[in-house]
Amino acid sequence: MRRFFQMACLSFILLSTSAGCTDFVEPNQLAFVIGTGIDDAGKDMLEISHQIALPSQLSGSSKGGSSGDSESFIVISAKGKNVFEANERVQRKLSRRLMTSHRTLIAISQEYIEHNNTNKLFDKLNRDPANNQRDNIVLVKGSAKDFMKIKHPLEQLSSIASNKELQINGMNNYSIRQFIIEHASEGARVLVPLLQIENNDGKGNEKGNLVQFAGHAVLNNELKIKGILDDNDGLEAIWMLGKGTFQGLTIPWKNGNGTLSFRLTHLERRIHSVNGNDPKQILLTVKAQAYLLDNTTPLDMSDVDNMIELKKYLDEKIQTDLQDTLNKVQQWGPDIFGIGEYLHRKHPYWWKSQRDDWDENFKKINVSVKADIQLRSTGTSAGQVE
Repeated sequence: MRRFFQMACLSFILLSTSAGCTDFVEPNQLAFVIGTGIDDAGKDMLEISHQIALPSQLSGSSKGGSSGDSESFIVISAKGKNVFEANERVQRKLSRRLMTSHRTLIAISQEYIEHNNTNKLFDKLNRDPANNQRDNIVLVKGSAKDFMKIKHPLEQLSSIASNKELQINGMNNYSIRQFIIEHASEGARVLVPLLQIENNDGKGNEKGNLVQFAGHAVLNNELKIKGILDDNDGLEAIWMLGKGTFQGLTIPWKNGNGTLSFRLTHLERRIHSVNGNDPKQILLTVKAQAYLLDNTTPLDMSDVDNMIELKKYLDEKIQTDLQDTLNKVQQWGPDIFGIGEYLHRKHPYWWKSQRDDWDENFKKINVSVKADIQLRSTGTSAGQVE
């Protein structure tokens, strides 16, 4: 009995000393990074700019935007030879420990992409378990540091605003994780949204600055920009590579007689060989459900013949536009559509002779686009309201 009592006391002492979390950090000892900007600093150096939220100011406003004249965030920057060194120098400027697991966006300047080996940038983002890899990645025209400093009029932080803009415009799957997966695959290349700071034409109020989409950058296997698609072409490319969920579309009617505007939902795409045996003949089929929301043509949409004619015209117009965009990207070389990944699975022996120089070999593949749009609704009125 005495021995049992001694063992129980010893166990209690050991448990009481080992139960504490020696490395636990209170929330008020953390600096929550919401966005990170990466710029070229010259001489093989980069500059990291962290957008750090100030919780006390964020909770002070219930209407979005900054609370009064108080800042809802700060931006701290530092230079280094790589991401780790720059982060360490940022940490020395702070009284709290950097916390990046809540980050929503990483913005890389276009200049950095053009002048540096971007592959090295993603080693820490992929290797460090502190990075959740759910944060989205975008390119920025101009300075990523300036982008981090923007005060958005609707959202309190520009990083959160840009992240929401991607989602609300039907552009998903731009996370760091997806970026690394696409870059690691031999038969696919990366398409990244390109943002730019909109010039403020108002009364000089800094809070009126906005960030708008400037297109999408097509990157090759070395993560260099091979071309930039404008906003319309970029949305078409997103549809063809399977990342889009919905989008708006306005097309002119025949002979310029009015326009038709649609909301396209349930965007899909499928890649397959034309005859099943020839890897150089590929058919890319896109599907969607269309809802007619604006009609300035003389078409009476209560007429079944008009609906059939509209469906045929819509298919042909989308096929032509998407084919033009695909041909443009194909001339640049990078296969952002993942056709190489399909050929890797479908024709593995043929793929072995093509994969080492796929950016050039992709130019020789005959890829045709076919559209199959289902007209789900023509609205609550037949013709134009007069």
